[in-house]
Amino acid sequence: MRPGDLRRALALVRRRTHRGPPLRVRFIEKADCHLCADAYRALRRVALDRPLEIDRVDIQGAPPEVHDRYVLRIPVLVVRGEELDVAGLDDKAIARWLAEVAPQGWNGDRP
Repeated sequence: MRPGDLRRALALVRRRTHRGPPLRVRFIEKADCHLCADAYRALRRVALDRPLEIDRVDIQGAPPEVHDRYVLRIPVLVVRGEELDVAGLDDKAIARWLAEVAPQGWNGDRP
């Protein structure tokens, strides 16, 4: 390990340690869906920079009204009653949408 590596690593940890309450988001997905898996990984990467509490909902175990509403749209992200079809979106697009629907200082408990 070179001198300064530990200092840089600790600075990165401090920068990525969230101090505020997490934003609650609902992630509607289906098992064995590669688009859902990709979108979830992108959402987890966004969560490195912004605290998120992710409520994962499997569409196959959901009530019929939820299943019928989302079955053709999954994966879907729901925040504050707003919905985003996240299939194929990158980290920046997801982060930008989250900033629009729930600015950084906002902390509600409703996804």
